[in-house]
Amino acid sequence: MAQKLGILGGTFNPVHYGHLAAAEEIRDRLKLDRVLFIPSFLPPHKHEEDVPSAAQRLEMVRLAIAGNPNFKLSDIEVRRGGKSYTIDTIEALLQQYPGTELSFITGLDSFLEIQTWKDWERLLSLCSFVVLSRPGYTFADLAKIGFMKQAEQDLRALDTGQVVQAVVGCGGFKVYLELIPFYEISSTDIRARVHGGRTIKYHLPETVEHYIIENKLYA
Repeated sequence: MAQKLGILGGTFNPVHYGHLAAAEEIRDRLKLDRVLFIPSFLPPHKHEEDVPSAAQRLEMVRLAIAGNPNFKLSDIEVRRGGKSYTIDTIEALLQQYPGTELSFITGLDSFLEIQTWKDWERLLSLCSFVVLSRPGYTFADLAKIGFMKQAEQDLRALDTGQVVQAVVGCGGFKVYLELIPFYEISSTDIRARVHGGRTIKYHLPETVEHYIIENKLYA
């Protein structure tokens, strides 16, 4: 039986309990063998304040997932450098893990833009997508994407909470739609808290909190 690998990418600036809880929820629901955390490489012109180096963000993720044998860290995008396109990462992972079923985990807000992604149709044919609910967005919004229109009834059921999961298949595409608990924790808020001298305890693992303080990140 093929191994099932979840892919969770992002800036992780910093990684927090919201990321970890969502990843574990999806790993459990879809019976994934492992979830791979892939911090993105940030080019120098990235317009985001207080961005630690790629090495520091990798280390924070390593510390955060250390206690979960089902989570694994990958530096594939950091090693590649430059602008990371998801299609490049997925193709590289398929070579690295031959015969593995890949599930790319992303937020509803990001998936709404899928048709602007590089080689998006090829990407959808190479791996499943797992789309997570996000505050301020509705699954019904997905109906404007051509191949999702067939699932309008499922989209409404997700938005009303009648179901927490739906699977949409079209041609070679498979998209898992997941209504997950809302974790009111954000990297933006954590950075603002540190900058303002406020507590970040219980927003992220203690090891990450200590790393941020010791390295004077976001201060």
